[in-house]
Formats: sequence, C-alpha cells, structure tokens
Amino acid sequence: MADFIPHTPEETREMLRFVGVTSLEDLTRQYPSAQTFPELPLAGSGMTERELLAEMELWGRQNSGSSRAVVFRGAGSYEHFIPEAVHSLTSRGEFLTSYTPYQPEASQGLLQAIFEFQTAISRLYGMDLSNASLYDGATAAAEACLVAVRHTGRSVLLVSEGLDPAVVSVIRTYTTGLGVSLRTVPLSEGRTRAEDLRNLLSSDVAAFIGSIPTFWGTVEDFSGFREMLSGQGALFLLHANPHSLAILRTPGEWGADIATGEGQPLGVPMSGGGPYLGLMTASRAFMRKIPGRLVGQTTDQEGRRAYVLTLQAREQHIRREKANSNICSNETLLSIGATIYLALMGPQGLVEAASASHQNAMKLKKGFSEIPGVRVLHEGVPHFHEFMVELPMDARSFSISLLERGYLGGLPLAGVGRIGGENRMLWCATEIRTDAEIGGVLAAVKEILAGGNRR
Repeated sequence: MADFIPHTPEETREMLRFVGVTSLEDLTRQYPSAQTFPELPLAGSGMTERELLAEMELWGRQNSGSSRAVVFRGAGSYEHFIPEAVHSLTSRGEFLTSYTPYQPEASQGLLQAIFEFQTAISRLYGMDLSNASLYDGATAAAEACLVAVRHTGRSVLLVSEGLDPAVVSVIRTYTTGLGVSLRTVPLSEGRTRAEDLRNLLSSDVAAFIGSIPTFWGTVEDFSGFREMLSGQGALFLLHANPHSLAILRTPGEWGADIATGEGQPLGVPMSGGGPYLGLMTASRAFMRKIPGRLVGQTTDQEGRRAYVLTLQAREQHIRREKANSNICSNETLLSIGATIYLALMGPQGLVEAASASHQNAMKLKKGFSEIPGVRVLHEGVPHFHEFMVELPMDARSFSISLLERGYLGGLPLAGVGRIGGENRMLWCATEIRTDAEIGGVLAAVKEILAGGNRR
C-alpha cells in the first residue's frame, strides 16, 4: 500500500500561482469568515492511507446509528421498513451509476423507470404531474417558491410556521438577493388559522406554503385556503411527507398548485442525512414552469410504445432567460428505489404502514401523557406520527441520558423557532417500532425523570 505523499511547499506555491492567487486563504476570501475554518486540527500531516482509514473508523465508531439504538426521532429523516429487494434491484449495473440521464438518447429502460416514478408520485400526491425528481425536499420547496415568484411577478412569500425550519432556511437562502421577502403565518394550537392567513394576504403576495403534516406533528385543515389565495392571485403550495399521504388528504385534494416533499420515507435509508430525494408535483397549468425534467410516453414510427424526454426547462437546453432553474441534476437512483419501494408495498401496503406509524405514535403519546411532570402539547389537534412533549428538565441532557440506555429519543427543540424550547422534544414512532420498544422507552423516560435530573 503506497503512502500518501503531500505536496511540498514549493509545489503548493506553484499551484497557487497557476490559478492566480498567492495563498490558500485567497481561495475562500469571498466566504464569510464565520463560516470558514482557519485550520483543520483533526487532519494529520503525512498520514498513510491505512493510518487515515483507521482514524476515520475511530471517528465513525463514536456515532450511534439505528443498529445500536432504538430510534424515536424523525424531524425530516425517518426509519421505515425497506424491503430487501429495493437495495438488490437498485444495485444492478443498469441503475447503479453516477450518470444523470438528461440527454435525449437516454435508454428506453431508464426513461421508462423515470416515467413510472413520475406516475407513482403524481398519484400519491393527487396531482396532475411530477418531474423526474430534484436534489432533496428542502430544495424542491425552494424551487416551488421561485416558480410562484416568477409566475406572479410578486415578491412576498407567506410561509407557515408549521413548515420545517430547515426547509424555511433553504427557501430564505434561495430567495436572498432576489428582492423576495418571507413572512411567517403563525400557528395557533398547532394549526394555521384562515383568518391569520387572510390578514397577511395582499397584492404583493406570490404564494402561501403549508405543510402536511406540520414539522411539529399536527395535521392541518386547509379548507378554503385555495379559494382565498386564488382570489388574491396567489398560489397555494404544500410541502408534504409522502408516507403520510397514504391516509391523509393529498395536496391535490386540497387544491394545491404545486406540491413538494422529501422522498426519504419511500425506501431511502436515513444514511446520516443523505443523499435524499426531492419530490415536485404540480397541476397541469404549471407543466412548463416547474424546473427539472419530465419524461413522457408516445409511440414510435412503427406504433410501438416509446418513452421520451419531453421537457427539460434548464439553461443547458434552452435560452438562459427562459430557463426555470439552474438545477442540473436529479436523484435518479433514489427515485428508482422509491418506485421499486412503492411497487413492492402497493397501495394497501402503504396504507397499512402509514396506519401502523400513526397507531404507534398514538401509543407513545398516550404513554407520555400518563407520566407525571410531562406535558403533551397540542392535545386537541390530530397528529400523524410525530408529536411534541414538554419535560420537567432540559431536553438535551435528557436525550443524552436516554441514549446511554439505548434509545435515540425525540429531537430536542432548544432554539427551534418560536414553538421550540429547552425542555421540549419532538418524538416520532414509525411502523417498525414494537410494543416492547415503546414500553421500554417509556420505562427509561420514567427512570430518568425519577432520578432527579430536573431543571
């Protein structure tokens, strides 16, 4: 095994001169200093490949994955059952490639796989069409907001307080510099009130974006929102967890113009946070306005069924000023995995998985409500598979104590928006959690709280 030989100082200076700078710091000078690292103390010098791998393995063993802890945390990344066939089929050579299929000459088999994905996602969301996928759920939501701004020519986005704060952060990043402002529509007892939305509507509002379910676990009632928004010339956007749509009203049923989501619950492993799968669906009126690409079905000269790359509204293919997005890739392998997952589960299987997730979460929620000193928030509002609790102690230290007992508990919500708090946690239970695991974590919660670690 050959040792890694670092560049000499003179070689480094020569490379810097070649690119027109005098120091390594010049390469990052355009970035805010608070977001750059002046030095990397963990990176040793002159390490062999074997030594480096051993060091990385040591760091990796400090993580507690789902194989070492029972997971009761969601907040955007969920542990679901994934049939083994999903991994087996997506590992085939014709699928497992880093190549992004955006040329017209893409194979018929790959085009059909993307077409089937689009069909499955548009049906799941109750929308007219789906694109071939985007990077992840957050960027899909941000792209939907940009479509609304371009379509209406307006500069204000009304963002539900129920939307994942991380998604809101990405939307803010996307719209920074475009003269677009974000205004928050507050939640009242876990739901958006129609009168609060009405009070914020004006002639400069491009769209309202809500969440199914909310980040805080509650299920919204969007009755009348579509009519209210369209009456003011604004679009209705929804960001939905696809797993929940097996049993909840779909964006299409609510009358959404564009609906997005994070496709991770559809057969994609948690994988430490990625890569994930961005979903974007729309009504027919926005077929030529959404970013990414769409595969269509037609017939060839001999009348045989054929698949074609119908639309690709990006700057590599059409005039820059006409492009809907500069986004230049998608998550084809993960979208194929999601298609296989949905085919294996089938409509009934997906309903059973979503129903089991809901039932397990309600068992866990009921257990928390019976623990002295613990308060379950938004009790009078429907939930899907997540809910909030308020503890009589600091949630972060509580979470550490819980992990020491083999459970990855809910997400501590210190500093997470107006609704979060130091003693609050967001808990989740999916279909794979057993009654024994639910009983075990509740017993651990009681043990920790009885230990006097209160604040």
